[in-house]
Amino acid sequence: MIFSVFVICACSIVPKEKGTGYLTLNISQSTSIKAGIEIEDFILRINDGHVDVLKKRIGDLLEDAIELPAGTYTIDVYSIEFSDPKFEMPFYSGKTTVVIEAEETSEVSLVCSQGNAGIKVVWSDDFSKLFETYDAQIICDEGYLHYSSTEERTGYFLPGTVSVIIHADGQTINAGNIILAARDMVTAYLQPKMEEIPPDGSLSINIFIDETVNNREIEITVDPDSNDNQNSDNNESNPYNIAEAIERQGENGVWVTGYIVGAKPATASDFDFVGGVWQNGNIVLADDIDENNQKNVIFVELQYVAYRNPLNLVNNPTNLHRKVLLKGNLRTYYSCAGLRDLSDNIYFQE
Repeated sequence: MIFSVFVICACSIVPKEKGTGYLTLNISQSTSIKAGIEIEDFILRINDGHVDVLKKRIGDLLEDAIELPAGTYTIDVYSIEFSDPKFEMPFYSGKTTVVIEAEETSEVSLVCSQGNAGIKVVWSDDFSKLFETYDAQIICDEGYLHYSSTEERTGYFLPGTVSVIIHADGQTINAGNIILAARDMVTAYLQPKMEEIPPDGSLSINIFIDETVNNREIEITVDPDSNDNQNSDNNESNPYNIAEAIERQGENGVWVTGYIVGAKPATASDFDFVGGVWQNGNIVLADDIDENNQKNVIFVELQYVAYRNPLNLVNNPTNLHRKVLLKGNLRTYYSCAGLRDLSDNIYFQE
């Protein structure tokens, strides 16, 4: 049900200058807003296509109507800035465009709705009978959230694809992906299989989406013995090669080795092995020193200076074709297989 929660109105307004017009807004909500979030605290942003001509808290607006030069504007209203996953942090927004005509008053109705999706993890009582320690990570391109076995909060993510990773008694189980849309509220209910349970256990993950928001169900069944799971033998002395790293996207804290075969240029979607076009924020690894097929490489994010300075090809062109051993998280980068959040030491292998 849509109802008005805040109105900026104007009755019989005559523009004072030729070439300017007025904007009035009617802001309403289409979904229930979480307690403690007030429309008056939302931010109103008006952009002319180049710069923000107004960015202000709605409760601080004093004018009955907003005077603007004639032109086309984007009107954006939002509760908070939301860029990476957070617990208990839904955000609400609405956006539209409007044409302001000289000596005219334009009225815009803007509906605010939830812009992100929530995921809550629920562990069954039987789960603790099979495993001494267990937790989950839900990973997306913007980051990840860690759900302990006692976590009851709802985590919020931008719309898109997230990966569900389960850790149980030293095993890392890639449970698969969930595609999230704005307003989805997902409960991931973890129930272990109770028939012929092997010593290391098997998990069946049922993910139910609130039918009042989005009418669909997803069920993911995961076998800890499958090839999708992290090899517990992976270590500094037994790293993944690049082919294995591509297959095992979603695993965290793993060692990977490969040849540096290039880097992604700033203005291209694929990688290049030619100097002069690289950027210093990434390198590309392959099993073959002369690899040029993007399907056979991983992109390595050099987020931190401690790794960017010694590894990047812009400042270290002699690193090209050197073999390197790195530790990090296997997560999509530049829409390709990737290695991110590097940790531990860098080892060049001659």
